[in-house]
Amino acid sequence: MFNEKSVASGEQSGKFLIDWWKVLFTFVKSERLTPPDLSRMYAYVSVAIYEAQICGAENYLTLEGQVNALKDLPRPSKDSVYDWTTVTINAAYYVQDYMMARYIPAGMKAMNVLHDAQIAERAKTIAPDIMGRSKKYGRDIADAIIEWSESDGYEEARYKYYKAPSREGHPEMWEPTDFNQVPLEPFWGDNRPFCIKSPKDFATELKFKYSDDSTSEMWKQAMEVYTTDKNLTEEQRTIALYWADDAGETFTPPGHWISIISEFVQTQDMKLDKATEMYALTAMAMADACITVWYTKYTVDLLRPKTYINEHFEKGWEPYVETPPFSGYTSGHSGFSGSASTILNTLLGDNIAFIDSTHIGIGLKPKAFKSFTEAAREASTSRMYGGIHFTCDLEDGLTEGINIGKYILANIKTNPLRQQEKK
Repeated sequence: MFNEKSVASGEQSGKFLIDWWKVLFTFVKSERLTPPDLSRMYAYVSVAIYEAQICGAENYLTLEGQVNALKDLPRPSKDSVYDWTTVTINAAYYVQDYMMARYIPAGMKAMNVLHDAQIAERAKTIAPDIMGRSKKYGRDIADAIIEWSESDGYEEARYKYYKAPSREGHPEMWEPTDFNQVPLEPFWGDNRPFCIKSPKDFATELKFKYSDDSTSEMWKQAMEVYTTDKNLTEEQRTIALYWADDAGETFTPPGHWISIISEFVQTQDMKLDKATEMYALTAMAMADACITVWYTKYTVDLLRPKTYINEHFEKGWEPYVETPPFSGYTSGHSGFSGSASTILNTLLGDNIAFIDSTHIGIGLKPKAFKSFTEAAREASTSRMYGGIHFTCDLEDGLTEGINIGKYILANIKTNPLRQQEKK
């Protein structure tokens, strides 16, 4: 599959990809898109850019035949020269345009300007025939990824009718915590995963039963949330806000981890092959974690702390962070963070210290972390500080995400040289 006639993608910088994520993040914030929707979008964009350069990546393998239902991708001529950066630019452009089309008008100016500027820059040093061939192949890859995306159950899952179960006789069940809340993506767990076979294989089970007995585990976990909130330190407030990743203000939790990846691509001047692998594996892991977490949420259907605390400790109590419109068990932030950190620990190394500058645009100072694991655990714990999750939601959500990350690393082969060294 490797095209020996072209300059390898491992010799080309991947830094231009950061601008594509920045453009996408701009629209993510303005349209207030949700974490499930974005986890899917990020994954398809990431697979597209990985496959766009794969025939120029000497030591990497295609995802075709490994990822669920991904097959019959177009391949470039072995006898022709391609510019893999141009191929990747066009693939990113057309897949992003398709993914965003349902939310905003086609022909978005910022995306068009970026595409034209990057293509013009490449054209300064790449022959016209190579540019034309590369642009066409990028479009062909994009079309194939788009066609693949259309069979994942997304449309069917989003528009099914859902009626939330009644809590009558079932005090353990979730109910909306605020006026006019509508359950978010109740059938997301039915979507086709990217790498895992089924969310059922990774979904955790609640390890204790609901109870209003003051000696029960349920009571203890609710009391932990309540007393933490009543004695919230300034550091805990900062952590709760830092990882809130609210729609409309940020790129949401999966986007936060994509942003962290981009900082490494920038500071390490990462090459195109390695950068696209890191985006693809991490984004797919988070997308599968989201499907699994959402499957768990609507299967277990456990109430939020606000409901329990209002009924047993203090009527009218409000958490520090606004409670989302879906059940608490398991935690989405934990699933996203567990899966992402597991992938990054392998691709970049265990205990890699880094500074996360994701939220400087909204006035939050950069944070230093000793490892991806530390960041993941802080992201998870932040939801208890915010008053919207029990510890069981967090711990089991992390477990789901970590196990999915481990599964992907064990079963999706991208870099045989690295994976052989790990054995």
